[in-house]
Amino acid sequence: MAILSLFATTLSAQFAPAAGKFGSTAVKADSSCFVNWAKSCEINRGLAQINLADSGFATVGNSTSTIGPAKTNGIVSLGDGGSAILYFNPPIADFDGFDFAVFENAFNDSFLELAHIEVSNDKINWLRFPSVSLSTIKTQTEPFGFTNPEKIHNLAGKYRMPYGTPFDLSDLKDSSKYAPTFQYVRIVDVVGSIDSTLGSKDSKGNMINDPWPTPFASSGFDLDAVGVINQSPQMKINWIDKQNIYFQSETRVLHFPEVSNTDISLFSLEGKLVFKTKQNQLQMSIPTKIADGVYIVKLNNLSFKINLH
Repeated sequence: MAILSLFATTLSAQFAPAAGKFGSTAVKADSSCFVNWAKSCEINRGLAQINLADSGFATVGNSTSTIGPAKTNGIVSLGDGGSAILYFNPPIADFDGFDFAVFENAFNDSFLELAHIEVSNDKINWLRFPSVSLSTIKTQTEPFGFTNPEKIHNLAGKYRMPYGTPFDLSDLKDSSKYAPTFQYVRIVDVVGSIDSTLGSKDSKGNMINDPWPTPFASSGFDLDAVGVINQSPQMKINWIDKQNIYFQSETRVLHFPEVSNTDISLFSLEGKLVFKTKQNQLQMSIPTKIADGVYIVKLNNLSFKINLH
């Protein structure tokens, strides 16, 4: 009987309620808690309906729609199982409380399209937030059907616009892949079908029931923005505009958003080659034997200055 009682309690468990209600964790887009927003985004669209190959892909928005503050550049629709990778500079950091929030464009408290949230520092090894969905799976939620936010935990899309769903990096501390900071956030659309061959599951193995099918141009999760609440302490950073490369002068380290395996050269202002190597990692230290001063870095067709001191 004790086991049955515990099982029933688990199924009826309630998580934070809708925006504006007592106990809600929703964070408004114009909150002063946000210190930064995504710098760039890569989109991998999903089909408008995952089990129909000829349904085409979601088409609303593009990668620039997700850059900068919420309610600024529109939204991008990911399609069934589609994803978006957002880059942050400085990285998101694990401090007290929630560390970032994800915004979707839900127009009310019950029409909710959900997404898994993952973080990484290399776009190879991803760590997914442990999600829970206690929504019933007796019947499929229809395309414009109802989802109770109190049955949802650690899934983006829990709150209507202009409110974001917050995430706390400390939820990931038990993983061997945990780090105190992360540069990338991946949003992965939940395929809301309760068909186990098509749909998505939460961290407990439950099928996640959300509006499906949605065979429209705006299919799937509609990503607006990701706002940073906690980030790495500001260092003397020289960010290379639009290239997502930055230089930390205190540590003499160049950071890159991806591995390119191409030559990178360091020249004096007089044009003398000082140092040359391959850019085959996500970061590169400038040797301490190189004297302080201003130098020119050349990488492919990109040239920029850094100040060593």
